[in-house]
Amino acid sequence: MTPESPLALLVLALVGGVAALDGTAVGQFMLSRPLVASTLGGIVAGDPAAGLLIGVVLEALHLAVLPVGAATYPESGPAGVAAGAAFAASPGSYASLLAAVLFALAWETVGGKTVQWIRQYNVRFDGVGAEGIDPGALERRQAAAIALDFARGALLTVVAVLILAGLASVVTLSRFPDAWAQLALGLAITAGAASALRLFGRSRWRWFAAGAALGALWLVAR
Repeated sequence: MTPESPLALLVLALVGGVAALDGTAVGQFMLSRPLVASTLGGIVAGDPAAGLLIGVVLEALHLAVLPVGAATYPESGPAGVAAGAAFAASPGSYASLLAAVLFALAWETVGGKTVQWIRQYNVRFDGVGAEGIDPGALERRQAAAIALDFARGALLTVVAVLILAGLASVVTLSRFPDAWAQLALGLAITAGAASALRLFGRSRWRWFAAGAALGALWLVAR
């Protein structure tokens, strides 16, 4: 089914909402990582492989992002779900992939801003005067905050899917050279992986290099 159909949008909204919660609020089962989120979006759109492909690219650019504590970070979950679904419904060209990746990166920043806003709201809504209320009322406040975060993620996902549907048409009409898009993606993946090298430490750089080489061979063979 096409991502912008009513049923697909509903399912994607639910998946995007769960991915938003998984970032920091509930669970943290890694569903919000681009690799997983984009694959889930691709499954909803009927092409898991396409979702996985864009998930690999986004994950390479997101390796150094660790949503720990009150840190400010780009939110990958909803953007990844939307990008995976949109690319699964696209012609599958490198130009379409590049456009979806660029939009997802920009949308991650938007998502990160909304995370900051909702945290500031939660401080006022859940924190002020919490000492003087009974445990049941405090629990209801926490449940309301979680529901609001879920709705935020769902809305971000739906809006991103609709924007990407229009962007796909523009890319198709532009006839952007696939060779250029492929080069840009390769350079971006290399830079993203290199930026995360410090997370592995010097003692594990050989394993990192081996994994990068195998990934590059897979892309060339494909």
